[in-house]
Amino acid sequence: MALQYRNIIIMAAKTVDKGVVDVEENEPWERMKIHAVPLVLYMGKGTDGLQKMREEFEAENEGVVIPAQVRWLANLHTIRERRQNRAIAASSLVFVVKGNNVAQCLVKMGI
Repeated sequence: MALQYRNIIIMAAKTVDKGVVDVEENEPWERMKIHAVPLVLYMGKGTDGLQKMREEFEAENEGVVIPAQVRWLANLHTIRERRQNRAIAASSLVFVVKGNNVAQCLVKMGI
């Protein structure tokens, strides 16, 4: 219903916050975890970090939107320390996706 008045809502929101650019239907966000993510690909100089992982994941999985920042499951300082000591070569990530259906499809795909 609110999307019928999308332009009016955006104009009203911009009077309070100029950064508002769009409105969408309210959808639940589902938290997902990925285990055994190689640290060499997403941690360290020249890797662009987890932003690169997010962009790749959205590009490779049609319809997946990750609306918030991707984070390491463990403490970043601990992961770096254990990686330098060669105790680990991979770690786990946590992120959210929009929509329960998207989350269920990812689980069925084995992601």
